[in-house]
Amino acid sequence: MAIVKMSKLSLIGLESDKGKILDTLMSMGVVEIAESSEKLSLDEWKDLVIQDGDSEKVAMLDDKINKVKWAIDYLSKFSSKKKGLFSEKRSIDKNEYNKTIQNMDKLSSVVESIHEYNDQLAYLKSEKNKYANLILSLEPWQQLTIPLNVTSTLTTTISIGIVPHTSTSGRLKEDLISEAPESYFEIISADAQQDYILVIYHNSCEEDILKVLKRYNFSKVVFKELEGTVKSNIDRAQKNITRIDKECEKVEKEISEFAKYKDDLEILHDYLLIERDRVKILDNLLKTSRVFYLEGWVPSELSEKLKNKINSQVECFLEITEPDKDEDFPILLKNKKLVQPFEAITEMYSLPSTRDVDPTFLMAPFYCFFFGMMVSDAAYGIVMALVTGIILLKYKLQGTMGKMIKLLFLCGISTIVWGAMFGGWFGDILPLVSGGKLNIPPIWFNPLDNPMKLLIWSMVFGGVHLFTGMGIKAYMLIKEGKTFDAIFDIGSWYILLIGAALLLVGGTPAQVGKYMAIVGAAMLILTQGRSNKNIVKRLLSGVLSLYNITGYLSDVLSYSRLLALGLGTGVIASVVNTLGTLFGFNAIGIILLIIVFIIGHTFNIAINALGAYVHSSRLQYVEFFGKFYEGGGKRFEPFKKNTKYITLNDKEAI
Repeated sequence: MAIVKMSKLSLIGLESDKGKILDTLMSMGVVEIAESSEKLSLDEWKDLVIQDGDSEKVAMLDDKINKVKWAIDYLSKFSSKKKGLFSEKRSIDKNEYNKTIQNMDKLSSVVESIHEYNDQLAYLKSEKNKYANLILSLEPWQQLTIPLNVTSTLTTTISIGIVPHTSTSGRLKEDLISEAPESYFEIISADAQQDYILVIYHNSCEEDILKVLKRYNFSKVVFKELEGTVKSNIDRAQKNITRIDKECEKVEKEISEFAKYKDDLEILHDYLLIERDRVKILDNLLKTSRVFYLEGWVPSELSEKLKNKINSQVECFLEITEPDKDEDFPILLKNKKLVQPFEAITEMYSLPSTRDVDPTFLMAPFYCFFFGMMVSDAAYGIVMALVTGIILLKYKLQGTMGKMIKLLFLCGISTIVWGAMFGGWFGDILPLVSGGKLNIPPIWFNPLDNPMKLLIWSMVFGGVHLFTGMGIKAYMLIKEGKTFDAIFDIGSWYILLIGAALLLVGGTPAQVGKYMAIVGAAMLILTQGRSNKNIVKRLLSGVLSLYNITGYLSDVLSYSRLLALGLGTGVIASVVNTLGTLFGFNAIGIILLIIVFIIGHTFNIAINALGAYVHSSRLQYVEFFGKFYEGGGKRFEPFKKNTKYITLNDKEAI
């Protein structure tokens, strides 16, 4: 149970010392500075203080951060160092950091230059697209030899355009000849949708020509500001595209020269990020012309260290107190190394409230247990443990990603154990390829041979899981001084459910179970309506409470998913192995076996590991947490140096 105890911090200091105090708090990274603005609504505060903050500076820093971030991402295209899936933050020392920040003006100039070059590239690409579109629009007219700027003579009009490509297109020429003999018609080109036509006619018959063209849905095409033939215009456009490509290459080469500044820009980015956070936190402070006020939370175990650190640097009023009994405080979880990875599962659901216990410690073994039981193939477990183990050794992963990889490693170990218990080693590949000569028998039993046994044990394990959740609820009630509630609301169900389970066993246990079930039911009938003063309503509520046994039955049946996923892993593995051996053990058959083996089992590991992750989580969230867990806690977010690209070796570096 590892919710870290928090202490409340209140600090009043001189405005002149504010920067130094905030720097110290940020360097230590153990204080969450809370908002104090609600105090402005109190009569004793509103006439004394105003809210601190500088929104304009925050906005300015955000703009700079975005520009630097964009420049870094842009330069990544030209960098020889590519970041992998599990890339770490680059570790730097104080000297390197300070040296880089001293060149801030130069780096800012580099960022501006990159943006300018990008704008230039954008313009060039726009021009290239313009010429490319021009070529596309001119290509259907390549056979047209008349200059595009020549649209008429003294007595004639030259018109080009398009008509739909239909069976009636051929009649257009006939209609023009019959209705306007002083005209010339030619199909320049055609595609599946339309015909590209040229019409030359005498001005005297313009009205007749237009009537005919309108009848065939003629659409006039005009190339404004183009001179010369279509071919000459296409040639010019292609030359311009070639020229632009060369200019783009030149600009990109200029940009690539800035790639050497990428590491320095990452430092600049994180410096600006830290500065932004330092300025932004001022919104949580109150101030007068001479002093400022802040309040927040600090882990109780670090409160004295913090107090001594502050008092050694400046003179101020610093008070650290315990929170009120019902006061909510930010939640920080602290568990042993083996349990820490499972905090990711708890956090994904919700952090515990201040009235909860941290369920991670008790949830972790059940989660690992169920995961391994669902995958249940020792070879799969070895693969999972090896892959995640290599990742953990190679990368110093932090945060949720680090927790998830560690969790999968531990679940891989559990899968090895359960696989050995059930005899799964890449399914049945060993006896299949050895003709039955090589086989590793299960330590316990093979679920494929005895699924009912696995179902029964799944229910048993589920019952233990549920009873543990109920036990935690009882513990919480006793801790709150509600001992009778624990006995009546939890103890009664313990007696009834255990009695019902013994009835299923039969024999002497069934006789004991019968009396336990009767006692448990009687306790529920007599106590579950105890809040009602009316004795009839009290007894009726008690009787109705017995209906909740269907909920417990449903919860137990939920654990049948342990059977389903455990069998699914083995069945799919067997199918993959059978498919791989269809062509025998000749040269071609062995090659096909290897291919099918790798692809099939990789898929099976992935899909079943995902299924085990989802369903193990579901069992914790619904069946386990549902018995005692409230959730809804607010994460402890200390004021510290948050960075994206670098890690400072010296906490006091900034």
